[in-house]
Amino acid sequence: MAIFKGRVRVRYGYSRWGYTRNNGKGWHGGSDEEGLDSTTIRMPDYKGKSISGRVVTARKVDRSTGSKTWEWGWYVCVELDAGQTPDAVNYLYFCHNARNLVSVGQRVESGDALAVMGSTGNAALASPPFAHCHFEVRATAAGAGLDPTAYTGHPNAVGTYGEAIDETEDNDMKFLKVTSGKCEVFTAPDVNAVDKHYNGGKLTEGVCYPVQAEVGNSGGYSWVRIFVAGVQRYAAVLADRCQLVKLSPGDAFAACVAQGGSGDDTSELEAQVEQLTKERDTATQRAQKAEQQAGVYLQRIESAKTALGV
Repeated sequence: MAIFKGRVRVRYGYSRWGYTRNNGKGWHGGSDEEGLDSTTIRMPDYKGKSISGRVVTARKVDRSTGSKTWEWGWYVCVELDAGQTPDAVNYLYFCHNARNLVSVGQRVESGDALAVMGSTGNAALASPPFAHCHFEVRATAAGAGLDPTAYTGHPNAVGTYGEAIDETEDNDMKFLKVTSGKCEVFTAPDVNAVDKHYNGGKLTEGVCYPVQAEVGNSGGYSWVRIFVAGVQRYAAVLADRCQLVKLSPGDAFAACVAQGGSGDDTSELEAQVEQLTKERDTATQRAQKAEQQAGVYLQRIESAKTALGV
């Protein structure tokens, strides 16, 4: 399980000199992974073996603090459970995210959704920066990046890896669509653990929540682990109040962003959308002008034919 489903493109690998920052003297401690078929960053495996850990960091560091971590933008750090792998790696970092989908203290395992790919922080490999995940592995939180290839599942070289999937988002990504105000939210897969701290224990009707685990069964009812306002929670799946659905790529992205947490700064994402909108409008205006010019040329041709008696 790589960090993206489908194909991944590497434009800049691990342990490279001549980086675009620091006058070409910087050292790249991770691998820049660009999801071509999916924007969902997932917990990887180790050489095909499922691994697990705990989220110890899920944040964005402000540049004003003076910490170099600001360059990572929104990022997630997972501390691996001990004794799973023979290498020195204990920490996995997933950086430049558009939005984090996990919270500190959350348990994760291979395949779990961690974040949405983005270009926050100092993602300065291109102008404008392209969305990707700077993936880095370390022995200690303050240590240098180590070789990540056992976790990326591909060689440390520029190129495109993996098999294409049919859609531009994950084929099997599910959401819990709330159809009634009776749908309750729980702190555990237990109908007695209603989470009164969130909206009085109720999920919001008409909202779709990203599913973090397949439906399970407990005590004669079905439950699903979901992501609600930046926190992992649970819901009982009952036909009269909710249903599991698949969304279009655009709706799926919007649902993930909406549930990325409360009060997060979305200014960078909004700026990217505004810039793309301007570029689209400019391209549309150019196309319209070209079409008008072509019309003028056609009129001139017809007039010349008439004058020549053709």
